[in-house]
Amino acid sequence: MNHRTFTTLAVAAGAMLISGSALAHHGRGLIYDAKKETTVKGTVTEFLWRNPHVEIGIEAADPKASPRQWLMEASSTGVLSQRGWTKRSLKPGEVVTVTFHPPVKGAATGDLIKVVFADGRELPR
Repeated sequence: MNHRTFTTLAVAAGAMLISGSALAHHGRGLIYDAKKETTVKGTVTEFLWRNPHVEIGIEAADPKASPRQWLMEASSTGVLSQRGWTKRSLKPGEVVTVTFHPPVKGAATGDLIKVVFADGRELPR
């Protein structure tokens, strides 16, 4: 195999590896509408402290006042830890108000912006 063929194959293989890695993690911009914000008040049903994203389950009414189970996606445990969060920051049964970017396609999910407790305390952003 000559040098030129080897270089071409090496570049092609590298490009495939890089593009595969880039596609492995979804972009939030494809799922959530960053131009909109929605706020709901409800009860925490679960708090999943895991990577790649911490997830918060909340039972709350949707904008039409129908009860709904929401799933909020937050940052990674590492990022949230740096902001002061811990695996005990939220507990099932707590009443919270969450603000989030809604999904592009109407599911009961969101990209978390902030969490405010009933007493007014806010989890650090």
